[in-house]
Amino acid sequence: MAKKDENLKRLKELSELLGREPDMSGSAADIAQRVAELEEELGGVDGTDNQASVLTGQENNGEAVPPERMIQNTDELVRVVARTTLHIDALHATQDKPVKLVLPETVFRVPAGMATSLVKDDLVKMQ
Repeated sequence: MAKKDENLKRLKELSELLGREPDMSGSAADIAQRVAELEEELGGVDGTDNQASVLTGQENNGEAVPPERMIQNTDELVRVVARTTLHIDALHATQDKPVKLVLPETVFRVPAGMATSLVKDDLVKMQ
């Protein structure tokens, strides 16, 4: 029963990150499946791996990311605002922390060339 309680707590946390009302009903297997689906939707961010965290407009408490996965040249980064949810390699708006998932209306930084492409595709707007 402890595993179900842990999964219910995790389900509530993930639902809050996604801005949804969690469905807390069902068997332990149902709850575990919902948790797995939400973690996958958030890009596998579960607090136990070394991937970047979700950028929600609040402080990003991401885990360490290997240097080869980080944006290396921060001289040409520009701030943009997401128009939609994006799965992207980017940096937090004010900190040099990597992010993998950006929610709508959230400011983040990307290289200038990437920003141009994202603006053309109407995925972001320049800040």
